[in-house]
Amino acid sequence: MNLLQFAREGFVEIREHAGRTLLQTLGVILGVASVVATLGLTSGQDAARQEYYRESGGTRLMGVYNRTPSELTLSARQRSRMGLKLADAEAIRETLPGFDLVVAEISRSHRVRAGRTEMRCRISAIEPEFQRMRKLEMASGRYLSARDMETAAAVVVLGSTRARQLFGTADPVGKPLTIGGVTYTVIGVTKEKVFHFNTRSKYNAHGWMNRLITVPVTTYKKRHLPAGEERIDELNLRLASLDAHTEARQGLERLLLARHGVQDFGIWDRRESIEQGNREGQIYNITFLACGIISLLVGGIVITNIMLASFTTRMRDVGVRKALGATGWQVFVQFLVEALVVTVFGGAIGLGVGIGFTWTISKLLYVKILLTPAMIAAAVGAATVVGLVFGLYPAVRASRLDPVVALRYE
Repeated sequence: MNLLQFAREGFVEIREHAGRTLLQTLGVILGVASVVATLGLTSGQDAARQEYYRESGGTRLMGVYNRTPSELTLSARQRSRMGLKLADAEAIRETLPGFDLVVAEISRSHRVRAGRTEMRCRISAIEPEFQRMRKLEMASGRYLSARDMETAAAVVVLGSTRARQLFGTADPVGKPLTIGGVTYTVIGVTKEKVFHFNTRSKYNAHGWMNRLITVPVTTYKKRHLPAGEERIDELNLRLASLDAHTEARQGLERLLLARHGVQDFGIWDRRESIEQGNREGQIYNITFLACGIISLLVGGIVITNIMLASFTTRMRDVGVRKALGATGWQVFVQFLVEALVVTVFGGAIGLGVGIGFTWTISKLLYVKILLTPAMIAAAVGAATVVGLVFGLYPAVRASRLDPVVALRYE
């Protein structure tokens, strides 16, 4: 007999003993379905997060913000040096090659008026590199330039949402806009950025960029801050490469501590946030995958027991086959192939159940899913391994059966 004949006999067993086959494959079906559903849902969410990071500036972003130092008593010199300043941005650019973009930012709230429309908005005084850092595209006009910074030009760029709120459907480029009593000229409007983590959510994770009102930081200092005021609210940074992360961050902390004399700043780090999210996600992955593996193991045990029972009922047939010249190896392969046919059959059903379950969950919760050929191969491969491992013992017992004993069995 060849393997094809053994496989054909395995399908005959499935057809003639449908109830027994269902019991054999139930654990495999549930295990494979659980593995497919877990991998599909978690991979879909991971892909959504990566897409969000990519569209909002990538995974190399880092920032520094002002923070009250933990020391209770500070010297007058330390107090005078506290807080982030524009000079810190220049020092980082000159001494830390681990960062390829450094953008100073001042963020304050002002009354904004365009024609008869007036509202209170947060103004972001930034440097032109912010556009590259956050991957902003222009819908009309242009973005802030180095020339605007040098001349402290009274120009402003609006996000798409702010442009609609202040100017309606009209193109605001070239029109005046009053910020805190100072008149600016609108030079550009950025394209709307939209990202939803699920298909039915109304929350736009990029919505804050559509609400930006940005002016040159030098202009804001000159027109809205007291003379000599050098403090800023935040430093936005981008790593030159992820490989430089540890060295660049340590150098940043050393530089700022040396310049300020006190730990008066905090650092937010997108890479750390991603790693923390991955660690939290792994807990859920491991939990659900463990459930799937347990189901597969239980299914394997059931397969072993039912195959042993099947072997007992077929003992005379095995004895006749061996008496007619079948070798122990041929009997071993026959039983092992039958176990594989049953588990692969159950794995195929489990794969369909898992895909259907994942699709249903995605529709109910409006989340994205991602199923790849590698995931499908892993699930079917797990079922095959179960068939091989748990089919070995019945196959070995059948192959070692004494034909004389088998023919006497009633």
